Amino acid sequence: MELRLQITPAILNRIPSFKVGAVLYQDIEITGSPQMLKGRLRLFQESLFFDYADRSPEDEMAVKEWHDAFRELNPSYSGRESGLERMLKDIKEQRFVEPENSAIDLSRFFSLKYLIPVHIYDARKLNGPIKIEPGSPGEIITFSDDAGAFGTITGNLSLHHAGTDTKDALQLVFFRPSLSIEESRRLLESLTKMFEQIHGGEHISTVFP
Repeated sequence: MELRLQITPAILNRIPSFKVGAVLYQDIEITGSPQMLKGRLRLFQESLFFDYADRSPEDEMAVKEWHDAFRELNPSYSGRESGLERMLKDIKEQRFVEPENSAIDLSRFFSLKYLIPVHIYDARKLNGPIKIEPGSPGEIITFSDDAGAFGTITGNLSLHHAGTDTKDALQLVFFRPSLSIEESRRLLESLTKMFEQIHGGEHISTVFP
């Protein structure tokens, strides 16, 4: 297994503390989510629903931090919602995320718990090194391989996402700039441990750059 990923200087020059955790899983088994994961995802959303009864997701320090980071990368992004913020606002309106599959549901659980974007893709459908770079004027950060863009940090584009036929997967975890490298590594270790408990297989992981 080999992880080949590059964050372009255009991002790092604007946000020097920008970090991405990349995980390559091999020989995994993705299914419908086990009841334990379904229950945890549902209960956590219900907890957030009550937390937001008298406040807005926009008040979250993490949401504000992502807004600041996105504006730093693309000033035209001001006033728009990230995918994470949309998910939180849906929860406030009691529109909860429904189970999809074990890999995506676990990624969403960690995304909600730590307020960080987490995406997972079928690694066998990706070719060449992965590049993390600024997107078009209407997007913030794009993920691409040799064939072109396959995903974005906001989730507006998502090709080749992991499904029940996926045996090897690439997971991308975007840490808040304020998190230290040590905190980021601990979060990534916690995620990969739980992922393999559910899906089996093996993995390699790195926090870039």
